Amino acid sequence: MSEPSPAEVLSDPSFKRADLHCHSRFSVFKYFKRANTRDCYNAPEDVYRMAKERGMSYVTLTDHDSIDGALYLLNKFPDMKDFFIGEEVETYFPETGQRIHVGVWGLNEEQHREIQRLRRNIRELIPYMKQQNLVFGINHLFQNYRMKNVAATYIGELLQMFDIFEVMNGAMANVHNKMVQQLVSTLQAEGRRMSMVGGSDAHTLKHVAKVHTVSRGETPAEFIENVRRGDCFAWGSEMRFRDLVADIYLLILAYHGETVNDFRSAEYTNVDKTIQLATRLASIPTAISGLPAAITSLNYLKQIVVSKGISMRFAKLVEEIRPGLGGGS
Repeated sequence: MSEPSPAEVLSDPSFKRADLHCHSRFSVFKYFKRANTRDCYNAPEDVYRMAKERGMSYVTLTDHDSIDGALYLLNKFPDMKDFFIGEEVETYFPETGQRIHVGVWGLNEEQHREIQRLRRNIRELIPYMKQQNLVFGINHLFQNYRMKNVAATYIGELLQMFDIFEVMNGAMANVHNKMVQQLVSTLQAEGRRMSMVGGSDAHTLKHVAKVHTVSRGETPAEFIENVRRGDCFAWGSEMRFRDLVADIYLLILAYHGETVNDFRSAEYTNVDKTIQLATRLASIPTAISGLPAAITSLNYLKQIVVSKGISMRFAKLVEEIRPGLGGGS
């Protein structure tokens, strides 16, 4: 789909929108589960409401390795017709430990369980999802890229696995998104079938649906199929750096706001509650010291350095990866 003018998108009712990358409170920070830290504290129904208020035709949740938020919403509102299950899957190259985040849309519970069983090895995960005819794409291509890896090898292998690329992520630097878009556009011009999608990657309500995907389809299933075919484009604008930093501190405040509920909950043992208290106490001087802002700054700077480095040798990179692409996946 060629990208129309803003006036066309706003006035043509056949264009449908969905934020294909957003989170709810079911995105748990799994590296420190006992402390009950989360990547997001938004209730699923609040994410849905905000997405609809911002003009989304369809809504999904892509929580980290979880569809619990989506199932919660569907159980609470069983007649909902404009919602579909999504998930952000963390997978790895087993030989290097290189981490990849994959968006999956329109899956069911059985597929989710098998995806979770296979996700530690991307070379097992991707064939399964293709065998299941699932619609999936790679998120923020260079966010977790390890610079010690050979770029052509890294990108070339992912291009063999994926046909859908997130070219606009609301939480990533503009230079990163432009680099991914340039790569996909170059290969599309050479005849490779690829889809370009967008998502807010929102972890607070403030940014839900500010970046999204535009396509056509009178049902969620039709919309997702058009995304698979490449009949779609990304729309919106990224957060400013100061918004990213502000979000980090909002999440810290939200974590402290959960204190009373966590201590009253029978879900946690006394040891769990002790760990949670220690984590909350430790987070106060950490936040005051500015460490969260410093870490965010370093991650943001890495995005810029990696993207600009790839941009400087872009033509050579394309030449290096082209022979291994064949006819696409």
